[in-house]
Parts: sequence; C-alpha cells; structure tokens
Amino acid sequence: FHYALKPTGYLMLGASETVGSFADLFALLNKRAKIYSKKSTHVRPTVVFGPTPLEPRAATASEPTAPLSVIPNLAEIQKQADRILLTHYSPAGVIVNKYLEVLQFRGRTGLYLEHAHGEASLNLLKMAREGLVIDLRTVVNKAIKQNTRVRQAGVHVKQNGHLLEVALEAIPYHVPPSSERFYLVLFQPAGGGTEAASNKGHRGDKAQAHRVTENAERTRLREELAATRESLQAIIEEQEATMEELRSANEEIMSSNEELQSTNEELETAKEELQSTNEELTTLNDELESRNTELEHVNNDLHNVLSSVNIPIIILGSDLRIRRFTGVAEKLLNLIPGDVGRPITDINLPLGIPELPRLVMDVIDNLAIRELELKDREGHWWSVRIRPYKTTDNKIDGAVLALLDIDLIKASAEQVSQGRAFTEMVINTVRRPALLLDKELTVQAANQRFYQTFQINPETTLNHRVYQLSEGQWDIPKLHTLLEEVLPRNPSFENFELEHNFHHLGRRKLRLDAHRFTARGDKHHLILLTIEDLGEPPSQ
Repeated sequence: FHYALKPTGYLMLGASETVGSFADLFALLNKRAKIYSKKSTHVRPTVVFGPTPLEPRAATASEPTAPLSVIPNLAEIQKQADRILLTHYSPAGVIVNKYLEVLQFRGRTGLYLEHAHGEASLNLLKMAREGLVIDLRTVVNKAIKQNTRVRQAGVHVKQNGHLLEVALEAIPYHVPPSSERFYLVLFQPAGGGTEAASNKGHRGDKAQAHRVTENAERTRLREELAATRESLQAIIEEQEATMEELRSANEEIMSSNEELQSTNEELETAKEELQSTNEELTTLNDELESRNTELEHVNNDLHNVLSSVNIPIIILGSDLRIRRFTGVAEKLLNLIPGDVGRPITDINLPLGIPELPRLVMDVIDNLAIRELELKDREGHWWSVRIRPYKTTDNKIDGAVLALLDIDLIKASAEQVSQGRAFTEMVINTVRRPALLLDKELTVQAANQRFYQTFQINPETTLNHRVYQLSEGQWDIPKLHTLLEEVLPRNPSFENFELEHNFHHLGRRKLRLDAHRFTARGDKHHLILLTIEDLGEPPSQ
C-alpha cells in the first residue's frame, strides 16, 4: 500500500488490523479511526544499468586522435563550489523524522554521534554521545511540539576526557505536497575544548583560573540541572501520554476481546443451531429414505398387481390423461406405452364406449359410480365400470375404468330366460291350476287357470312365497310337509289330497301333484306344482 498511495493519500484499516512491522512507512493520524498517512522514505529502489560494451573501431585519417576538452558551464562551476563550501564550512547535522530516526547524515558528526553497542539502530538519542542526550531530546521535542526553530547553546559533550561546548539547533520543515514534517538537527561548536586535568599559566594565576573554572562549571551544572528537569518533565508528559495511549489501547483490546467473546458465543450458538439443523436433516433424510423405500415397495406392489390382474384397467387423471393401464387393457384396447400421459379423448378405442369423457367427468365431479353394458365389434359383451380415484387422504384425483367380461353371464342369462319362457309356455298348456316354484319356494310363474280358480292376480302371486299367497291362506301345514320334507327326498309326489278352508272360496278339497326338475341353462332346480280342485268336500 505504501508505494500505491499518493503523497497526500491516507490508509484506513479495520478495527482488527494494524500496520504491523511497517510502522516506519505510515504515520498514525487518528488512533481510534485507524487512519494513517504515507511517510516519505529515504530508501529508494535502485536500478543498476551496466555499461553497454562497444566494439572499438579503427581511427580513420579524418578523425582526430587527441581527446577533445570539455569546458564546463557556469552553473556546474557554481554547484561544485557550493558543494565544497557545504562540505568544509557548514555545521555538522542530521535529518530526522518525528520518531527521531536518522534519515541522513550531513557533515562530520563523529564528535557528537556514535553507534551504541548491541543491535544496530539509527535512533538519534541512542547514538548521542555522553552529556548530549538530555539537551538533544529537549531541543528536538520543542521543535516537534512548537513546530518552530529551536536553538540551545552552552551544551557540553564529553569526548576523550575533553568537554566540548556545542550549540544545538532543530529546524522543522516539510517537502510539499506531503504534510509529513522532518527536522534538521545541527551541531555548532562554540570553540576549542578545555582539558579537564591540564596545567596552564603560572602558579600565581592558578587560583584565579580555578575560581573561574568552578564558576563556569557551577553555571553549567545549574543550566544542565534545569535542562534535566525540563527533560524529566517532558519524559513524564510523554510517559503520561504513553500511559493514556496504553489505556486506550487496553480499552480497545478489552472491547475487541468482548467482541471476540460475543462473536465466539454467536459462533457457538450458530454451531449448536447447525448441529440441530444437521440432526433434523439427518432425521428428514432417514424419513425420506424410509418413504422412498415404502414408495418403491408400493410401486412394486402396484406393478405386480396390475401385471397379475387379468382385467382390463385404465387409470385416468383429473385431466383425462392416461396414467397407467394393465397388460390386458394394452392388448384389448390396442394401447402402447407411449399412450401414458395422452388424453383418453385422443385415442380411438376399439370398444367404442359412448360419451366416455362425459361419463368420466361425471364420476370425478359427482363421486358417482357409472356402470354400463355394451357389445364390442365382434359381439362380445363387456361391463364397463367407472369409479372415482381416491388418494390416501380421501381426495379425488381421477377415475379408474375397468372392463369385465360378461359374455358368459349374458349367454347363461339368455339360456335361463329361454328355459323359463319354455317352462311358462308348458305351464300355460296345463289344464289344471299350476305354479312354478324355485328352490326357495318362491312363485316364478303361474297359469291362467290358477288365477281363475283361486281368484288371485299376478301382482300378489309372482315373486312371493307360496305360503304367503292370498294373505297367507296357503300356509297349510300339510303343504309344508310335502314341499319341505317329502319332495327334497323324492323327485315327485302325486295324488296327495288335503282339505282347507279358503275365505272367499269356502272349504275346498284339493289334489296336489309336484315334480322337481332342472330347466335348460339353469343350475338350480324348479318345482312344478299342479292343483286339482275336487270341489267342496261332503259334510260328515
């Protein structure tokens, strides 16, 4: 980021971010907002371009063999003179930043600065010689705080047993367009050194020189004490500022710790929720697998049922589209697997069911069961039954169409009908009153002679048990014995006479004949009961 920023640019970091080991590249402007400005660095990447080798060429007669002299211009002469003056006559000094890191040495600074033992450092105070640290710190700090030129004379620095008096001066400046400030620290010697243990002059002036030296030393010590106090006060203020920064940093760390703890709790909660969700998903997955297995079993059962049932069945949806059909229906109705999903109205069924769409929709809408009988083109009888398709939650979702083969039933019924018609024709040829009873002793037919003789009509005779005729007048015990005991053990009985009192005929004497037989096309036996009215019995 340092090289990407403009000289007047700013770097904003997040609450949990720092510049780390690159504090020498960025200056802190706002500690709470984490806003930094770009520092100007004195280290620049250098690119070394090697000399391009040129092949020597032979000199020609037209080229001069002596080198040409180059006459410098006035600006270069003046620049070189300034360089000599700055080197020999300017005071020694250094350029530092606000962190007191030396960026450049100017002149001979060996009398005032030296490298300390241990790890290499360019800090100005760590490099200052003995006696120079306190005053140097005071001067530079004043220049930093007041942003003005500060000078202090009468500073003594010790070197090789000599005390050198020097004047310190700190000059703040900046290089536009950057707002970062730099400081030029100058060391200006006041004169020659004074040897601490030298013997000067004559013995008579020794006392006077000693007093002068003591007064000067006393004055220097007072000034040094005052400077030390100021430096100590500055150190205390710096320490208080540092402590305040540490408190602020501690509060930020505690706040960050609380935020981290809150984030950790949220993560724990999210983890628990995730685990709970995972368990629910596992449960749902197990249920889904169970339902899939159950659905597969149901599908297999349905497939086997439809494959095993020898009945043409078609399952239709609410939109009259074919969902499934059995193999028998496929053969009978000329269906193909591609017909699944097609509307039943688009398929020409060979059976020719009249108004099939209307019947199916009527079943779906009214929940009614429709049944009809019809013949196919070959004269085969079928019973078409349409029922509503119900889901497990009792919803109507289509219809089920089944075709039942009733050709044999129709043929048998026709034979039975023909047999009974023949029997009725035979009964009507009998001259005596006659009844045709089934195995339940229900009247199936009677001739006209029976209706005339006993004054009874067909409505109260047909499909009634023989004992219920004429309002129960035929409920005769002897007749019970003949029909329920004698006839089941014998195919017939003849000339059985009985007397009975009828309400509207009076007392009559009857002769009964009965024959048990089986009509053509009927599996159950019938009973032909003939009755001869012998008139009123003689009184006794």
